[in-house]
This record gives sequence, structure tokens and C-alpha cells, in this order.
Amino acid sequence: MKVLLTGATGYIGSAVTDHLVAAGHQVFALTRRTDPQHGRAWHAQLVGDTADPVSLAGAVTPEIEAVIHLAPPSGDADIDTAVVEALVTPLRGTGRPFVYTSGVWVLGATGEAQEVAEEAPTHPIDIVGYRPRIEERVLAEVAEGVRAVVVRPGIVYGRGGGIPAVLVDRARRQGVPEYYGEEGVRWPTVHVDDLAELFVAAVERAEAGTIWHGVGDSAVPVRDIARAAGRAAGVLAAPHAVPVEQAAEVFGPLFAEALALDQSVSGAAARGALGWQPGRPGVVAELAFGSYRPVEVFGAHEGPETDAEVASIRSLVAEVEQAQQDELVDRFLSVFRPEDPVWTTGHGKRLSGFEEIATFTRKVLPGAMAESTAVYDVERVLFLRPDVAAVNVRQQPVHHDGTRIADRPEGRPFYILVKEDGTWRIGAAQNTVAVD
Repeated sequence: MKVLLTGATGYIGSAVTDHLVAAGHQVFALTRRTDPQHGRAWHAQLVGDTADPVSLAGAVTPEIEAVIHLAPPSGDADIDTAVVEALVTPLRGTGRPFVYTSGVWVLGATGEAQEVAEEAPTHPIDIVGYRPRIEERVLAEVAEGVRAVVVRPGIVYGRGGGIPAVLVDRARRQGVPEYYGEEGVRWPTVHVDDLAELFVAAVERAEAGTIWHGVGDSAVPVRDIARAAGRAAGVLAAPHAVPVEQAAEVFGPLFAEALALDQSVSGAAARGALGWQPGRPGVVAELAFGSYRPVEVFGAHEGPETDAEVASIRSLVAEVEQAQQDELVDRFLSVFRPEDPVWTTGHGKRLSGFEEIATFTRKVLPGAMAESTAVYDVERVLFLRPDVAAVNVRQQPVHHDGTRIADRPEGRPFYILVKEDGTWRIGAAQNTVAVD
């Protein structure tokens, strides 16, 4: 399909562009700027401004087969209504899809209700106060022969962006992770690439008049998100609760209320009816081990393939951390290649071959984390060959609550990883204690 996409240059729009193109569609990007946007996968670039509905006249030409409206709301209900009118009018009587982007904040606080579904009544918080009316306006176009659909994303994360990036920045600036409102606040979340796949599914096959919740995890404790955001910022401290009134001084009252909103929202309907399969790492894992913590990469060209390999290497190091923290012997041993691995421990003990490493691990790992544990972060990756990588890791000792043990030195593990049968494993490891 030829798909007109508003908000194409934005955080979500960039991901939706990638997934539309991967699915074989042509993206016609509506942008405010007239200068070409090099490096984009767009088929064509059209000029228009969703803050000025008049500028959208003629944007939906007869060749446009679908519209996805991703551009953020203006804050003015009349303007946003006029934008919808301008975009849907050329689609009337064609049966072509118009997908409107709303959000789960229209549901308000869900209280004791668990995994609220699409049929629940809306109780919007102030920042999205008029958006349910826009949803109704969009869905009314079904009677005019438009395949009108509404998507309500949860809190979007991934690719180093979204609201979680705000938490990372605040942790870095304040020296302590923050969350807002009460300790029990939960956010429904979705990875930006999973969400992009939902938009593709919606434009391809969602029935007219339907609403879909773009939610991967229904209710993630924000305190856990804040802790992971602190780790992404290099701040290993207990998360600090900030009252909404205090947060309003930083973010303004409307956004502060949204950050403190407690919700549990289901995304099951899209899984069942549209075949949507969100499967990327959850927000806590993505913050702690993924795109929010930059890694220096050498010996490989920039691009999606290298990004995927680095993500796999980070996952391996996360396995090392989890196996150590939970004292899981077999899981720890699974990170080594079975053929002739070598390991020098932090105390200088040299271990050669899988059996020697296994014997040592079974002896020392059980009970080793009774008093404390450690976190592991990939800092540099040098690809010696496409299937061989040298990896620098930062190992920080922490209490079981994740806070840094100040009087204990860090470690600097160095791994030689080998990729065999599509899986990275440790071929050689050197654990070194860092000293001043």
C-alpha cells in the first residue's frame, strides 16, 4: 500500500516507517520542512503541518491507499478535529484505512481493575482531556465508508527514547533515580518496534470501527523502571519517590499527573485478533542492558546488523549477571563454549577446559551471593572478525537492593566471545579487579 504517514520524522514515526517498508509498503511522509530528509526510507516526502489544517488540503491524493496519523496532538480540540477532517475526507466511500493514534492515558487511573481492555469507559486525565472526543470523531467515519481504526499505545520505550529516556536523564542530572507519585504506580509499556508492528497490522487488517491497545506489558512497577533508568545513567542508588506537586515544578502539572498515573492495561485483543506478537525485551531489561546505555563499538560498520550483534552480546552478559545473582550453576556454565574455554578468575585462578570451569563453578557459586552480588555492563566491543569479539565489561559490586557497595573495588572482566551456530558464547575470560 501507499501509506501517508504524519509524524514520520518523530520517535514512533521513524520506527513505523521502518516496519512499513519492511512489510513492502511505500511511505509518503508528511513533513513541515521542505528540505529533503536524507537517509529516510520514504518513497516520497509531502509538505504539510498538522498545526495548520489548511496546509493539509490535497495531501491525501487519489494514489494514497491508507493514512496513519501519528503526529502529536496540538493541544487544541478544534485544530485536531480539523486535521482529522482534512485527512479523512478524501478517503470517504473508498473503504481505505485511517489509523488514528491516541493513548492509554484516556482510560485514566484503572484502580483495582487489572488489565483493562478496549471496551472500558474512558476517564481521561487532563493532558489528554479532549482526546476521547477525537477518537469518537474518527470512528464516526465508518459510516462514511472509511476503515477507521484507533490505536492506543502504552508508555513507549526502546531505541533509547520515549518517556523512559526522561528518567535516565533525570537520574544522571540528580544523581539518584526518580519516580513520581505513589510507590505502587504502574505503567503499561510497549517497545517502539513492537508498537510499529501493531500499526502495520492495524493498517493492513484491522476491522473498521475498532480500538486497539498497544501494550506489551500491562503493569510494570515504575519503581523498577526508575531503578533500571538509574543503572542506564550509571547511578546505582535506591529510587527516590518525588511527590506530584514537586514533579510539577519540573515537568508542569499536566505531565507530572501523567507520570504519576497508575494503570493496568491489556494488549491481549490485538494479539488474538490481529496476530500481533510483541516479543522484544521488557522496559526494565531494555533500560538496564539495551539502547539507553551506549556501547563503544569498533571493527564493524554502523547499521542494523551490528546493532543486532551488540544486542546479542549484551544479552549474553546479562545472562552472566543473572546466573551469578541467582547462583544458577548450569545457567552460568551455558554461557561458555563447550570446546576448550579458558577462564582466569578475579583471584587469579586459571581454569582450562569446560570440565575444570564446571567443577570450580559448582564448588564456589552456591552461597557466593549471600551477602552481596554484582551488576555487569558492556562498555566496549571490538569485532576481531564477524564471529569473534573482544568485550570490555564493567562489574560493580552491589547490595541485594541494587545499591552500590561504596568501599568495594569494581571488576573489569574481559571476554573473548565466539559466535557458533548463531549464538555468542565465552571462549576466554579474564576477571580483573580495578584498583586506583
